[in-house]
Amino acid sequence: MGLVGPHFVAGTIALAFLLLAEVVAATAAVSEAALIYVARHLNLWISMGMILVQILLSFALVLLLRDELGLPVIWQSAAPAIALALALGIASIAKAKLLARLLDAPVSGWRWPLVWASLVAGAVGYLFTRLPEWAELAFGIPAILLAFGLIIWRFGFTSEDRMLFRFREA
Repeated sequence: MGLVGPHFVAGTIALAFLLLAEVVAATAAVSEAALIYVARHLNLWISMGMILVQILLSFALVLLLRDELGLPVIWQSAAPAIALALALGIASIAKAKLLARLLDAPVSGWRWPLVWASLVAGAVGYLFTRLPEWAELAFGIPAILLAFGLIIWRFGFTSEDRMLFRFREA
């Protein structure tokens, strides 16, 4: 983000929390696919509650980071992204528990390979921040995607999942 100028580098913190929000939201997305058919109104209420929690947490975190902790503006600007990650986490847990109760079947609260792949990709990305900006983009992004993809391919997919990606001749 430094290619545009040093004032954009601060957005990296917010971007990191937005990516975390994507990881945390995976369970909600999977649960929601079933909930829209078996409990659409409850699903809607959970989603609306999540938005309300995100709004309240955004204001609370900005005030906390600014007034109580006195952190710099770059951290304050990341507060809404932090709030989004927290609210999505709460919604994911609520939707997974509701679906498990309605279907009387276990619903995984986490997609652990996704968590591990995100951690590995984050570590690889951090290593590439030591390079100049152009090298971060040219080599870092492909390395991050490769690391993430390899972890997901190896630990996230079953043999049935991998079969979907195999090429077959007609």
